[in-house]
Amino acid sequence: MTEYKNYKLLKIRVNSGVANVKIDNPPVNLITIDLVAELMRFTYQVERDNDVKVIVFKSADPDFFLAHFDVSVLSELPDEAPPKPTELHEMNKMGEAYRTMPKISIGMIEGIARGGGSEFLLALDMRFGAIGKAILGQPEVLVGIIPGGGISYDNAVSRERYVSTETFRVLPVDSQQHIKMIIQACM
Repeated sequence: MTEYKNYKLLKIRVNSGVANVKIDNPPVNLITIDLVAELMRFTYQVERDNDVKVIVFKSADPDFFLAHFDVSVLSELPDEAPPKPTELHEMNKMGEAYRTMPKISIGMIEGIARGGGSEFLLALDMRFGAIGKAILGQPEVLVGIIPGGGISYDNAVSRERYVSTETFRVLPVDSQQHIKMIIQACM
């Protein structure tokens, strides 16, 4: 069994084939370079873990799932344009990994997910929002930036896995029993 150790911003618990991942980067779960590094490390680790069949992401902060990318990093970038990239950036690689890995990925949303946080959720197989609490937003659009760097664009238009509509029904997210039923159906 794979052990998920040395994570500071992710609290990971694996039980009966389900990896429960709690994102905890106070004060508002800002997407920082350190958080992206841990998410990437977890993604590559869980991708190779044959014992995990379902991954459930939650937030330790009831008000924010993932706020947005830490834009203070932008001030550290050089003024001149970088060379044209030859490969996907890390967030796109992560989205592609969740799109293609043979595991079910679920986002449980109780608060705000903006920008890259919203894009991260959209790259997952399923997302459930708490009624009256879950908010998704793409504020980058207002200033002409591609939301989340485009992490979920390919995912939304080229999903390769399909699930029978008879398997799932509309259920209230606040019901833990319903969520357990969904996870069992995915196994």
